[in-house]
Amino acid sequence: MEVVPDCLVLKIEENELITKEIDTTLFILYDKKEENYVIRGKRRDIKIGAESSAYSFVCKDIFALTFFISFVLCKHNLWTFVLYNYDNLPCKSEEITYEILKHYESPIYELSAYDMEKFSRKKLLNVLDMLKNVTNDY
Repeated sequence: MEVVPDCLVLKIEENELITKEIDTTLFILYDKKEENYVIRGKRRDIKIGAESSAYSFVCKDIFALTFFISFVLCKHNLWTFVLYNYDNLPCKSEEITYEILKHYESPIYELSAYDMEKFSRKKLLNVLDMLKNVTNDY
């Protein structure tokens, strides 16, 4: 498997307002080769013994991306943002799964983190735009 030398990945976690439990986790990256945004996400497991399925979302338009994110995450809950720089992800974005991103989640790849913030569409757009523009060529 060929790996990407550098790949920025943004993780957004939705934290329930009262319990602070993580409800949904999204990993977002920008695929420079295909020129599209890629989301790998999963909702927390609700029932004991039942596991939520991971899902994917791919689009080229940042506004479609922000609409999807604000649709699956509650804007009234608190959000945590973590920016990672991975050097060990598959070269093709379709090979990068939620499980791979969750497995490699580690402080050694972390560039920054902002915990329990209120939703801001402007901030979300800025962070996603940065993700697209800062991604290194592979």
